[in-house]
Amino acid sequence: DNVVVDGSDLEGDDVVVDGNDLSSGSEVVGGNDTASIIDVAQPEVVTDCHDNWSDLKYAVEYRPLNHIGSLYFKICPNSTLDASSGPMVIDYDYVTIQCGNNGQKSDNCQIVGGFVHFHIVSTEIELAGLRMSSSKGSSIIAASTKDATLKISDCEWMANSGASAVLIRSNATVDASSVTGILDISSMLDSSEAGMSVTMSGVGFMQNVLTYGTVVNVGGSLSIDKGRFNGNEIRIGDIAVMESGELFISNSCFDESASMVPGTIFIDDTSFLQENVNTFGFDNTDGGFDNGLSCTDIFIVAVGSDCSTGANCNGTCTTFTSKTCPLDVASLPTITPGGTDEVVGGGTDKKDTPSTEYARSKNSQDKPSVVPVVVAVLVCSFIVFGLGFIIFKRKRKKPASESAFQGDLAEVDVEDSL
Repeated sequence: DNVVVDGSDLEGDDVVVDGNDLSSGSEVVGGNDTASIIDVAQPEVVTDCHDNWSDLKYAVEYRPLNHIGSLYFKICPNSTLDASSGPMVIDYDYVTIQCGNNGQKSDNCQIVGGFVHFHIVSTEIELAGLRMSSSKGSSIIAASTKDATLKISDCEWMANSGASAVLIRSNATVDASSVTGILDISSMLDSSEAGMSVTMSGVGFMQNVLTYGTVVNVGGSLSIDKGRFNGNEIRIGDIAVMESGELFISNSCFDESASMVPGTIFIDDTSFLQENVNTFGFDNTDGGFDNGLSCTDIFIVAVGSDCSTGANCNGTCTTFTSKTCPLDVASLPTITPGGTDEVVGGGTDKKDTPSTEYARSKNSQDKPSVVPVVVAVLVCSFIVFGLGFIIFKRKRKKPASESAFQGDLAEVDVEDSL
């Protein structure tokens, strides 16, 4: 695509001024060919794929400075990219990084190692079909501001060991050359600026051991649909929402996650659970505090409570809304809107979880059988029918004594008449 200004040809999407270029797709403004003509920017598809982290990083960070429009970067299928050379900084808009032609994790594009994989400070960013593992800080830091967006689809995080797998926090900084260190999320909880909007669909987080939370949202808007969280060890929930952040969660499953504070999902007293639809939890645990407070579903901190140590931690435990994992069934089960709230505080007993119901649903031998019921109904019907038939027959058949008595009466009548 070209930028043409008074006949000069520069790289970029078509922007034609003074009628010098009437390329395909151009929009004529003013009704004649001497007016300014501005071409609608078309996505630029990068045809070559990358199988090396440094090459991909260079291509993303050092795109043509005068480029206008979207850029697509493809990772070669069945490639493993070593990110130990440093994080990729995405600081311009409309960038898509995907695995293969279709952005599907089945094409097996792996990004491994390093401190941070992607540091995002722009908007309209998309990541698709990536498998990310072994980061030591946070695989993704979404550090742009309120109006910025990040879309993540069909991605997976496994065996990461930093502070989080995904961190949403406005203006979060990281040294572009960082390969080691400690990411201290606790020091980032004083943010006064709203974070960006992050949408996830078809994502998985498995076997991550993290010092804070799997997905941490500090002041941003987080939406997760069809998320699977399995076997993560964290301090503050598989999902932690802090500092006026908000969460929309649907069609997602949490199992065998272990956290220190109450809640597989943790919502602080300034933040909001905006949607909780068709969510399921099984065999999750929390370390609990000394006062006995425990919650293995969604814990919403009471206003004014401090759950950093558990000394003054109170809140509401909202249950997950499904009895089975919606990702493991052919069709989604009936949705229970909202979940059930239970106010919990110091010294309360651990509330019931859906574990028992899930165990029953998983074991076909425990399901009630209709066969004995059908057999019983048939037997009862047969007995009733048989008894009715016998009674009917007996009513129609007259006893022999009754017949003889009626015969004698007949003879008496005849004699009397004579």
